[in-house]
Amino acid sequence: MNTLLILDSNAARYKALVEQQCLGDLDIITACDRSAAAALAPTADIILGRPDLVAAILLRATRLRWVQSTFAGNDALLAPGLRTDYLLTGIKNVHGPLLSEYVMAYILARERQLFTIFQQQLDHQWHPVTYRGLNGLIIGVVGLGSIGRHIAKTAQSFGMHVLGMKRNRDEVDHVERVFLPAERAEFLPLLDYLVLVLPATPATRNFIGTTELSMMKHDSVLINVGRGSAVHPDDLCAALHSGTIGGAILDVFEQEPLPKDSPLWDAPRTIITPHIAAFSFPNRIAAIFCDNYRRYQNGLPLEHRIDFARGY
Repeated sequence: MNTLLILDSNAARYKALVEQQCLGDLDIITACDRSAAAALAPTADIILGRPDLVAAILLRATRLRWVQSTFAGNDALLAPGLRTDYLLTGIKNVHGPLLSEYVMAYILARERQLFTIFQQQLDHQWHPVTYRGLNGLIIGVVGLGSIGRHIAKTAQSFGMHVLGMKRNRDEVDHVERVFLPAERAEFLPLLDYLVLVLPATPATRNFIGTTELSMMKHDSVLINVGRGSAVHPDDLCAALHSGTIGGAILDVFEQEPLPKDSPLWDAPRTIITPHIAAFSFPNRIAAIFCDNYRRYQNGLPLEHRIDFARGY
């Protein structure tokens, strides 16, 4: 018998979904916060939960063998000094559609000047605006995992030319050309939109700073839906105020919530959203866990395993 600790604000919902699968030899206990989980942690063999909550009780989970994260990003469990003597699995093929919707929604809003039109409506003004279509614009996607690939596919369906950047040159569906990180000077000047879908690792910290921003076209737009640490915030603010780039659409930040005194709030041509580009839906996450649990019981490799050394 294995004991599963579900640690999430939606713990009751996850428990019901897992129980529907009749997994058999699984005793399920639940907690919605760190304090409740701390007392239960020593009995858990497996944890299904939010990375930040799980990280807080790792030392108490002395029987722990496997953590199934409910988030796409697992920075909290990959911090230096934390234990790595257990299996860690993430989620894939869940957030791609939602993040693609977010990216395309704001590209369309910008290109169709929807914010200007909304303001005109409030002011009772009738001034037809000019715009350009997405067909033929160039979008660059940095990070071509399952989410980046879905964004590439969606952008291509709008007629955009899709370029990509990743650690090797292996071809990717819906991406016309793949660049290496060392080729930023060739890649960035080509883009109308730069979309970052990077994990938080030492290699991606400040991936975009003053040097890279100066390589971009003056009317290009940076969209960050990966991790806030990939962009140097002060350098981005300076580039926006100087007109070095055309704008920014930001859903992720190194410090969240974004402090009220952050200069990003008032940076020109900038849209800030509170990390809402993609939610985790319990039914999809529970299905991934149940499939992985069956593999676990049968001695098969787990899907979506995370490499502690690489950070993803």
